[in-house]
Amino acid sequence: MTILGYVTGIAFLIWIILPLFKKDSTWVSLYVEAEELADKKQRVYGNIADLEFDFAMGRLSEKDFKRIRQSFLSEAGRVIEKLESQKSSALMERINNDIDNLDKSKKSKTSSSRVFCIVCGAENLPEAKFCMKCGKEIS
Repeated sequence: MTILGYVTGIAFLIWIILPLFKKDSTWVSLYVEAEELADKKQRVYGNIADLEFDFAMGRLSEKDFKRIRQSFLSEAGRVIEKLESQKSSALMERINNDIDNLDKSKKSKTSSSRVFCIVCGAENLPEAKFCMKCGKEIS
């Protein structure tokens, strides 16, 4: 094989693999981030349960138990706060953007493709099969 073949092959592999490492704000990335935060929350809760077990078994002093438990509770609070803020801000922002884009595309479709009933002359939705005013079939 020539050098050109090797370069072309490497460029093709980079072109195929590069999107896998790209972070974007798609529904998938929001879902993955939410899943990661939910997993982290479960790990912190598990750590708290382990800590309480260790304290009950006498492996920790009360002072250490309270200090470590407070740090775990703080971490759990931060994770829950991130989960809630993600749900309320990023997800809602994405939903609103998608709705706005949907409205824009609907307006452009409806303005360009008006459908009128041949019997009564009423304007109908482009996807209507029957007139909304007189009920006759729209052909």
